[in-house]
Amino acid sequence: MRLSSLHDLPTSDDPRQILAHVPASIAGLPLTVLPIPARARLTADYHPTPRIFVAQQGYGRRWYRCGSTTWDMYTAPRMIEVYERGLCFDEEIWEGEPGRCVLVKFSDHDVETLTHGDVRSVELSTRHEIFDDGICRLVFELAHEAFIGMPNGAVYVQGLCVSLLDALLDRYAPGAGAKIPAARTLGAAQQRRLANLFREHLGTPLTLTRMAAEVGLSPQHFGRLFKATFGTTPHDHLQSLRIDAAVKALRRDASLSIVAIALACGFASQSHMTETIRRRLRVTPSALRRGSAAGPRGP
Repeated sequence: MRLSSLHDLPTSDDPRQILAHVPASIAGLPLTVLPIPARARLTADYHPTPRIFVAQQGYGRRWYRCGSTTWDMYTAPRMIEVYERGLCFDEEIWEGEPGRCVLVKFSDHDVETLTHGDVRSVELSTRHEIFDDGICRLVFELAHEAFIGMPNGAVYVQGLCVSLLDALLDRYAPGAGAKIPAARTLGAAQQRRLANLFREHLGTPLTLTRMAAEVGLSPQHFGRLFKATFGTTPHDHLQSLRIDAAVKALRRDASLSIVAIALACGFASQSHMTETIRRRLRVTPSALRRGSAAGPRGP
């Protein structure tokens, strides 16, 4: 389902209604948008896998009951719920203004696939009414990218998933940080292999998994070593290489259309290249081409 914003989605008083969904096969981790009802009651709510809920919109109160214990809680935008594996609430009641939340599940299969076996499962400790700006930004950016069709490419979305997984392991898992290998740097031979990969496949969709496989690492470990080596993420590094190639092509060959250059350099479209170059260089591709046609300029 392709959206321009989560605000495009309706609200609902059925807490089990799925408003939008992107499977793990596309986004790396499954993403589901669910309603926060204005008034509703739900019984026997079982959560077999670890998961988090991040509220995007909606205010109100919630009462969750498990056995003889009842939690009296509030709902607000950017509030996070972290649920452990196998958690079950006997009854849930909502009362307030309608809204939406983003659900991210962490099944063993999806986690192992995403990390290439580096992490086989995630165990989270249940936490209610959390405000964690880092987690919130990652989830909303991941949801935005996934639901608008991943204009920045699979490597960017996979990087967000790995960053989210690392942050949760670091903050909300028993033995936090124990599963994350200490960062060092990529070796010279690994850097050469990556440089060749980027040069030969700049115009094709490169995934984090493909990059990691080139140097014999899991995607999770690769992302940390790459940043320790180059000081930036694989996605940002790849975008810089694509921008550099596009600028050279715009100045060198006036016979190529801007859209052809965009696709040859690995951008999803001409508008994607235009926005990326404008954001990084504060200039448009057309202006770069006109500047080149006007003759040499100083540095």
